[in-house]
Amino acid sequence: MKRDPASLPVRRKRRPRRRAEKSALRKRLEYGIVRVVASRVEKASDAQLTRWGAMMGRIASLTLAKRRRLALRNLREIFPEKSDAERSRIAEKCWSHYARMILEYLRMRHMPVEEIARRCDIVNRSFMEDAISQGKGVLLLSAHFGNWEIGGNLLVTFNQPITTVARPLDNEYLEQDLAQARSRPGIELVDRREAARPLMKALAAKRIVVLLVDQSVAPSEGVVVPFLGKPAWTTPAPARFALRFGVPIQLVFCLPTEGSRTLIEFEKTIYVDRLPESERTAEAITERINDVISHHIRKNPEYWLWMHDRWKGNPERYGTQDR
Repeated sequence: MKRDPASLPVRRKRRPRRRAEKSALRKRLEYGIVRVVASRVEKASDAQLTRWGAMMGRIASLTLAKRRRLALRNLREIFPEKSDAERSRIAEKCWSHYARMILEYLRMRHMPVEEIARRCDIVNRSFMEDAISQGKGVLLLSAHFGNWEIGGNLLVTFNQPITTVARPLDNEYLEQDLAQARSRPGIELVDRREAARPLMKALAAKRIVVLLVDQSVAPSEGVVVPFLGKPAWTTPAPARFALRFGVPIQLVFCLPTEGSRTLIEFEKTIYVDRLPESERTAEAITERINDVISHHIRKNPEYWLWMHDRWKGNPERYGTQDR
């Protein structure tokens, strides 16, 4: 027997909880802790940073249980051929890597660019130089993979005006320190929440625009294309910018190597005006970008942010939800 819809109880949608704003005392305490850690890190050896990163990674993994489960679920779905032990090792290395990366950033945040450059080995620099030589600006894309902060600092060596997007921290004391460290001469920082117009202005001025494009976006802001073989809501903004302004797309990846060295690898430039007509769409170009990022993640999975819910909100949600 069918029930009258009017007699059914009305379910009210839950409003998303707003994160409570931190107290001034907590913000100052966080700032003080970071300053103390930074003073120790600046004098530490590479071996010490590795040990501290491993310890901090283990603590974070145990403390952030929900993120740990999410990372293992993502790894299980992307690498079903690997054993549980292999996937656990990747997750453990991932936590350690990101903890070490934070320590590396604290050590390098006020380091001269020349010193940072001496610690980097660059592969295919000519791809970036050729893209710049077109005189149209460059869309420089990367991912939350490896040590992207070091790569961002190294861009100053190309002697080009740069615009990059940043998400402000919820602690104004730490945010001020971070903004100062990122604001090298020639680098313009844009608030991620209001980025569209400043980015278009930067591209019209033929600047280098730097974006990290591997995070999930709301369905209203994205297109569904494969990421690591699974459909994922992805921002088409870089592809649309490239089509509108005729700007080349350059992907770059920054991998830690021995000691405190970093490998900066530029991929072959995507010139949208040279693509076949059938591939000159926002969806096709976005898929091409995702394919390149996915290739690098599969080669070195321990350097990608598996704790992020990359496939959130997909029309065909994969896997089962952990409870």
